[in-house]
Amino acid sequence: MTTVREILAQLERHMPPELRESWDNIGLLVGRAGQQVERVICALDVTLPVVEEARESGAQLIVAHHPVIFTSVSRVTDETPTGRVVRRLIECDISAICMHTNLDSAQQGVNDQLAARLGLEEVENLGGGESGQLGRVGQLPQQLALGEFVAHVREKLAAHGVRYVDSGRPVRRVAVGGGACGKMMDLALEKGADTFVIGDCSYDIMCAARDKGLNLLDAGHFPTENVVVPALARLIAGQCPGVAAQPSRVHADCIQFG
Repeated sequence: MTTVREILAQLERHMPPELRESWDNIGLLVGRAGQQVERVICALDVTLPVVEEARESGAQLIVAHHPVIFTSVSRVTDETPTGRVVRRLIECDISAICMHTNLDSAQQGVNDQLAARLGLEEVENLGGGESGQLGRVGQLPQQLALGEFVAHVREKLAAHGVRYVDSGRPVRRVAVGGGACGKMMDLALEKGADTFVIGDCSYDIMCAARDKGLNLLDAGHFPTENVVVPALARLIAGQCPGVAAQPSRVHADCIQFG
């Protein structure tokens, strides 16, 4: 039977740890490396509902994008959100592997999946991050008006809404960066992009994009990164014989629009 250690090795073969940013926390963050695994739940985050979903489905492992333990943790109690999740994982004997910025930069990782979901062609690296592998840029099959492209992004990412800045340019060459990638806008411009799709964009970055002549779309952190979860499940199921892997059915974007 396949172990947590063996699944981690397969994941790291496709998303090498050296692609992570120096500040990141990745790998097996909770659990037992020797634990035998028959079922895996994949999700963007390790939340209490995801842990309960794993328990109810008989999964021994959760593979997620965002680290369940990220900032410094000095204690694990039921008085903090992180503590409650970690305690519940241990109580249920469920391990947690988190592939974060290495999954962003890896081939067929977050940004390749985002580019594919938006229908980009001739995709190449944008060149961001410490590894130079963060972000992608490519071409739409045909030019679109910005309003048409905003509707396209919202539909393809199942986003509740899209915040955007109109620089007055039609959309054809598009850069993408899942999550908070606004500081990479100069790279997008250097690569000839007229439009940049990201998540978690601050007001000052949107103003800067307008002033630099770049259409900027903030489609949300969850929608721009959750596209990788089905790919994670397919990878695990395809590379680990005897292991069933599926995307979480309960994890959803916590941000709502009124």
